[in-house]
Amino acid sequence: MKITQSRKLKTALCFIGGTALLTCFAFKVMAQENYSKIPGMPSIDFMTGDDRWGCEVLLCLANPNGPKAVNECRPPIDKLFKCLSKRHPCKFPSCPMAGEGNYAKQLNDGFDPCSLYGLEDAPKGHLMQGKLDALELTTNKRRKTQYVKRGSSSFNWGGEQYFPVETGSGGHWGGTKACVKGYQGTVYEPYTCYQDGDSSYPTTCYRPVKVYEQVLWQDYQSRRAIDVYIDGKVFRRVHW
Repeated sequence: MKITQSRKLKTALCFIGGTALLTCFAFKVMAQENYSKIPGMPSIDFMTGDDRWGCEVLLCLANPNGPKAVNECRPPIDKLFKCLSKRHPCKFPSCPMAGEGNYAKQLNDGFDPCSLYGLEDAPKGHLMQGKLDALELTTNKRRKTQYVKRGSSSFNWGGEQYFPVETGSGGHWGGTKACVKGYQGTVYEPYTCYQDGDSSYPTTCYRPVKVYEQVLWQDYQSRRAIDVYIDGKVFRRVHW
């Protein structure tokens, strides 16, 4: 299931104007609107060069509908992506009008922070969704251990991983990332294992599985990403 961010910007971005007076503007950038005409948007008409470009980039990246959802955003964002794609990329532009804690930063990560969805990062290991009192479990009363059916869980890498090829050089980036909420407890799941790595002697082993009330699996996206910070916190991540 591909995750899309649907929250609208509810936090104010603060800008310092040419008169050095601090003015805060709360804005909503809608896909069909010109951001320069939206009530409450800062006027950047008096700015030129990289300063203007940096402010346009920050405003457009912060749009929950997408960085190029507004027509006026396409030229500055296209310029940004082209610039960052060069063999020797340019310096990421900054907005001199942005208040403290409001900026954008590039990084390499194929997943989003779970905090954007109001969830927590899941630990590495086997996970499953449900409530313990609603799952079909078997119990070893002597050991007070609960078991689930084989194949009930999914493995979580906890983020992106580099997978080298078995022979030669090279590999690829991938992995999994789950976001969770409401830890229920740990159960055990049977799986087939082999004694001393000998495939001639299969046996049954048991692995721990953490159960959460909610588990949300992210799709792997482009590693080229930009985080938009508002008031010092990540507001959204743009993959391009």
